[in-house]
Amino acid sequence: MAVGSGVESQVVRRLQPARTWTMRYGRRAGTALLVAMDWTCATAATWLAVPVQDQWPALVAVPVAWVGASNAHRLYERRHVGPGTEEYHRILRACLAAMAALAALCALVARNDRLLRGLLVAVPTAAVGSLLARKAFRAMQARHPGLSSRPALLVGSAIQCSAMATILRRERSALRAVAALEVAGPGQGPLSQPSGSVPPRPQDPLDPLNVGTLTAHGGPSDAEQVATALEVTGCEVVVLMPGPHLGAAALSGLGWRLANQGVDILVAPFLSEISPARLAVRRDGGVPLFHVRAPRLSRGARVPKEIGERVMAAIGILLLSPIFLAVSLAIMFGDGRPIYFRQVRVGLRGEHFVLFKFRTMSTDAAAVKQELAHLNVNSDGLLFKARRDPRVTKVGAVLRRYSLDELPQLLNVVRGDMSLVGPRPPLPEEAAKYSEEVRRRLLVKPGLTGLWQVSGRSDLAWADAVRLDLGYVENWSLGLDAEILLRTGSAVVKGKGAY
Repeated sequence: MAVGSGVESQVVRRLQPARTWTMRYGRRAGTALLVAMDWTCATAATWLAVPVQDQWPALVAVPVAWVGASNAHRLYERRHVGPGTEEYHRILRACLAAMAALAALCALVARNDRLLRGLLVAVPTAAVGSLLARKAFRAMQARHPGLSSRPALLVGSAIQCSAMATILRRERSALRAVAALEVAGPGQGPLSQPSGSVPPRPQDPLDPLNVGTLTAHGGPSDAEQVATALEVTGCEVVVLMPGPHLGAAALSGLGWRLANQGVDILVAPFLSEISPARLAVRRDGGVPLFHVRAPRLSRGARVPKEIGERVMAAIGILLLSPIFLAVSLAIMFGDGRPIYFRQVRVGLRGEHFVLFKFRTMSTDAAAVKQELAHLNVNSDGLLFKARRDPRVTKVGAVLRRYSLDELPQLLNVVRGDMSLVGPRPPLPEEAAKYSEEVRRRLLVKPGLTGLWQVSGRSDLAWADAVRLDLGYVENWSLGLDAEILLRTGSAVVKGKGAY
């Protein structure tokens, strides 16, 4: 059952921002830019690492080897450019391949140990440069959608498509939902609209997300229907939601129909809060199954994290001691004593501890809290946050803007009460109201920073803060901690949600 021409005109009209010049030529421009960045990084690394007398052959060999290895590992395909660790893994493999190729070439042709040592330093240096350049490239992607995300067509029920579109936007995905082909979800029965119509805006859950919609009775089992929708919207990816409409025959037929169009077919298992590191595909009886590994909550698995964070916190206190002194003097001369603020918080497995912070509020802040209840912007949860809290001092406002008030929590990390990375430490009255599900936040130590810190802090709704913390607890790994620490610096500088 083909999509009607009326829908084509309406969807094209609603998706005009997605079909700009940048979208049309963004793929080639993005690839050319990535190649240029890698070539530049390899050239600069060669200048730095290879002796002057050996530079001319190396200035040709290293960039060619690095760009060639990157291309062989598909680092210029847009599907492998974006958030996540897949891009980093491919860069590491490309680095090893380029080093091996250059070492073999040098041994067979040049037989120059000095040149060989320079090449073996130049390639990893180029890889590090490419990593940083790609990070800058992704920052540019946020301002130029055509260079960044791949337009995706969502296929499923209206509720599923709306949820997936929200997830893709929230998680800074490399996919951008620009259209949805709606089919009847489980228990919904056939759609009431005639085939090829667009639901009215008030009833369309995708409209607030600015996602164009197509509707169909037949579901995606008709490959022609999906193919026509892809052609109409210009999408490069189709994301299929689970449900009765998705069967082996439908998936196989769609694969054959789109085989020569360069369109990727993705099937969403709707395990959105499960880290990919915990997922593995295994075959049992000839059937591919997802294996979901259990969360790593044992003390033994966290020993390296515990030791490393305490050492890092102790070193941080020593290096930041001049800042501690400067902030202490600013508070003392600006608002008097006390300099530090101590508060009881709930830590690992519900145990209480004393949290240290630089004082940023007036000394009577607790007494007047009830009078300021009308200023609370987090009325949907247990937290109290006011954008312009009159209790915050002038010095305190600066400290909060750059999160300097939280530096004394390094003492809590050294003492073992907190971690560098973890959920936000709650107050006892907050923890007492936790549901059984939310109490899972207390299965790990609270952190000085965390997903909540790098995702908006006080601007987050209560439900989002809980989701992020539970996601961290379930999907914890040392790699996730490293990613959060790297993102913390930019989050602090931007100051989003800091008040």
